[in-house]
Amino acid sequence: MSTPSQTIDPNRPEHEVPAPEATAVEAAPSRNGLWLLMLLLAATFMGWYFYGKRPAVAPPAPIHPVVTLPPVERTPADGAADANAATASRQAAVAKAKAAAHRKALAAKPRATDARPIASRSPEPRYPVAALRRGEGGTVVLRVNVGADGVPDDIAVSRRSGSRDLDRAAMLAMRDWRFKPATRNGREVASVVEQPVEFRPAQ
Repeated sequence: MSTPSQTIDPNRPEHEVPAPEATAVEAAPSRNGLWLLMLLLAATFMGWYFYGKRPAVAPPAPIHPVVTLPPVERTPADGAADANAATASRQAAVAKAKAAAHRKALAAKPRATDARPIASRSPEPRYPVAALRRGEGGTVVLRVNVGADGVPDDIAVSRRSGSRDLDRAAMLAMRDWRFKPATRNGREVASVVEQPVEFRPAQ
């Protein structure tokens, strides 16, 4: 196949010389380049996926400064104070234990009762006529030993009334009194009581 010839005019300027016709060449895409692009995209996606799935790393704990206090110097006075405090604590514990034991003993021990006069068998003393004329009155306190049978066996004046006649009349009346005897552990026992006897002159 012959190529058409082109006539060049020598008198025509160089820039007006027509350029030869370019032959269009169609570049065919390379298969190797396409595979490389797809591999690069796949590697990028996988890297992004695994980067998002990595475990979260906790921030490091703050570091607090360590403060060292100077040693406390103890004096002999401190040791004496500690010893006194320990002694006082032991004494308080012993006193508390003794009080608890005493209360327990009192609760376990039957209560004792004192002798007391029987109203129906305790006649009033006769008022001395001489003391009544003088208008004397007062209270006599007698100390009486009461036997286990309730009968007084020893009588003495513990506090006088100021009138000898009144004191004597009270002692005479007390001999006829009868008492409900004292008891201890459920048994009747002898006891000592102080019994007041009052005299009031009639107004």
